[in-house]
Amino acid sequence: MRNKALHYFHSNQKLILQASLALLFIGLGVYFIRHERAELGKVAESLAEASTAWVLAGIAFALLFSLVQGLMYQYSFRAIHEHIGLGMGMRLFLKRNLVSVFLPAGTLTNILFFNREVERKEGVERTQIYFASTIFSICSILSSIIIGLPALLWLFFSNGVSGGLAIGLFATIALIAALGWAVYSFKQGGWAHQWAERLAPSFFDVLKELEAQDFSRKDFWIAILLSCGIELIGITHLYIAIEALGAHANLEVAIVGYGIVLLLLMSSPFLRGIGAIEVALTYALTLYGFDKVTAISITFLFRFFEFWSILVLGLLALIGQRDNALLRLGPSFLLLALGIVNILSALTPAAPARLKLLMEFLPMEAIHASTYFVLVSGILMMALAAYLIRGLRTAWLAAIALSGLSLAAHLAKGVDYEEATIALATLAALWYQRNQYFIRPDPQFAQRTLFPGLAAVGGVLLFGLLGFHWIGQAHFGTGLNWRQAAISALRTFFLLDTGLPAATPFAQEFTYGMNILGAGAMLFFAFMLLRPYIFQAEPEAESRQQAQSLLGLYGRSSLDYFKTYTDKLLFFTADGQAFVSFRATSQFAVALENPVAADAKQVEKAVIEFDEYCRRNGLRTIYYRIPESDRPLYEKLNKKLLPIGEDATVNLDTFNLQGKDKKDMRNAVNKLERMGYTFRAYPPPQKDGFLQQLRAVSDDWLRDTGRAELVFSQGLFDEKALKEHTILTVESQEGKIVSFVNQIPDYRPGEANFDLMRKTADAPNGAMDFLFVKMLEYFKAQGFHYCNLGMVPMSGIEKATNAQEAALKLAYERIGQFAHYRSLRAHKEKFEPDWTMTYLAYPSTLDLAFLPNALNQVVEL
Repeated sequence: MRNKALHYFHSNQKLILQASLALLFIGLGVYFIRHERAELGKVAESLAEASTAWVLAGIAFALLFSLVQGLMYQYSFRAIHEHIGLGMGMRLFLKRNLVSVFLPAGTLTNILFFNREVERKEGVERTQIYFASTIFSICSILSSIIIGLPALLWLFFSNGVSGGLAIGLFATIALIAALGWAVYSFKQGGWAHQWAERLAPSFFDVLKELEAQDFSRKDFWIAILLSCGIELIGITHLYIAIEALGAHANLEVAIVGYGIVLLLLMSSPFLRGIGAIEVALTYALTLYGFDKVTAISITFLFRFFEFWSILVLGLLALIGQRDNALLRLGPSFLLLALGIVNILSALTPAAPARLKLLMEFLPMEAIHASTYFVLVSGILMMALAAYLIRGLRTAWLAAIALSGLSLAAHLAKGVDYEEATIALATLAALWYQRNQYFIRPDPQFAQRTLFPGLAAVGGVLLFGLLGFHWIGQAHFGTGLNWRQAAISALRTFFLLDTGLPAATPFAQEFTYGMNILGAGAMLFFAFMLLRPYIFQAEPEAESRQQAQSLLGLYGRSSLDYFKTYTDKLLFFTADGQAFVSFRATSQFAVALENPVAADAKQVEKAVIEFDEYCRRNGLRTIYYRIPESDRPLYEKLNKKLLPIGEDATVNLDTFNLQGKDKKDMRNAVNKLERMGYTFRAYPPPQKDGFLQQLRAVSDDWLRDTGRAELVFSQGLFDEKALKEHTILTVESQEGKIVSFVNQIPDYRPGEANFDLMRKTADAPNGAMDFLFVKMLEYFKAQGFHYCNLGMVPMSGIEKATNAQEAALKLAYERIGQFAHYRSLRAHKEKFEPDWTMTYLAYPSTLDLAFLPNALNQVVEL
């Protein structure tokens, strides 16, 4: 269990880090608002008195902000000699900005969700859309660094003290000079270039692809200037927020404050820095002499201009698109908004008239309890919003419960019908999309982590109990008995006010520490309860025997051999006449090709039963490598289909080495024969010593290629299995094996198949061509008519018909990290095979954002 838990954390460390940063930032924001609770009433008054003219100016600049973002998209396309309309550019930005709150705003997100509209309306090829989006991202990062880093150093050195301004300015100039040197070194291929390439090799793949494009430097620099202009609008927004509240604005404050915002945005790709930006910007403003009320008011108004108003525009653009996959984001967005509203509502005073009316019906204790619930539920809702995207049933149930209780609590704490309306809308959206949330949590993982979790909570509460009891008199000015200390520990654990005045700085630090430990423990429990369930039902030996019998009766695929491989789970239909071979991840059950069944009708029945079985177990179903001939069956069942590569089959009856196009292959065969290399076939059973020689070749190949053993649609080096296979080798005059393949059973009549293809690092050039030619001749001599060469992933998409196909076509043709698939295709093309497209059948477009990780998990050991 410990190893599985470690594997889970290792596989998802990037997601966990992003979520942890986001939750930390939210916690900072909540803590900050609670700490300044006494000032929030004054903040509301201050915002209400803001200058209408300046606020309208800020809104106008928010619209200008969206307009310039659209222009930046336009020039990103012009840089590669493509053109889109300004309106299209603005919609691309608004929707991407909205989705990036919940999902990474990277290339995959763009391709899956937004590129279809660009291609359909603007006539731009998907490959070009990818490069334009990459240019847009690069320009955004560059402008953030140009503005953000100097601003941070300026604040650090000046610290609001005029005497340090010269030092800050000097440091800024030095930084700019250092950046200039780094750019020059990067361009010349020097130290900066080498260091950056080691740090981010995938980024350099993108740069190489961009260099191969017909590239307009002029339009690229215009895009960078527009991006810097966007940052200037952000600075202007902060300046306007200061002026709107009647404070004295100056350019230094606006530049430094906005620079801090940029750096926090770069460090928090998840939830867009909510919480941390409010804390950091308010603190920076107080360093420049603004009182707390004014600083908080400026921050809130700035965030309205720069974040919330843009988010609302993005939501409107998203609704206008009417994409069912994207509408799944609606409940998450509403839950996030409700969480923020809950926190702000709990930490601001209720309207006196409403409170007076409410006290006629409810005791004050009930009103206080409602307020505390609203606060805690707001924190939990913000964490749940991201889990809803993944379709977790527990997250949906928790969201339903919290939204319903929030509806009642808002009415009970101050007749806050405005907030209650938002809770009602969230509840309605969650109920409307209820069928999308069926992925179960992992109860065993939660149970096994329950004891250490309870121990952590108990330790924190014990720490608080002893602390409040022992230091009460010295640091809080009053002695606390055990009961009072326990109540104070519980209240600080749940981020509530103890009512105890801090008489010393240590008392304040102790309270802060309890708040942080309490919030951490609550988030830990939430994560454990929401962790997706990983299906682990191991099939019994009798089940594998039953599956093997069904293969003997109904097997007709080159992949059938792997359907009873030891890495697979097996599902049998109710009548026991068909089975599905699959592996499970935290969200998906990935089936290998079709179910094994008597005919198409039974295959359809098996798919329906398997889908229902997986739904009961909280898993979405994926069918991997569906052949072209079975595409209509899955379309009939309302599956979405994505072409994922072509399968190669050689016609042995017509294969030969004659003709000009086979000259290189003939030369390779003749060369190795002159060097004394021979082809040999070893029928089973294999001897242990021979298997050890094969193991040495396999290990050498794995080391040389830097690969690891993979499974699912292929096998691994298993001596027990290889012992029963025919082994085909290429050997030197001394008898050293330099390459080999193993023949495996193929359930298609008249077809031969093989699995492992491995060679030593010192094998002569052309060794694999020699092996393949001799292998095909051997299979033909054995009476086979066809030989399956396997699939080439991502290849064969001549003309993409939707955004998902474009993602694969683009990656295969233009992205360097997939170049080995092009090489594999070229190698197999030598044997003039017939190519057949294979597909991935999946339930929803939004699921594609999570499928790459799921497929990576099922091919791992």
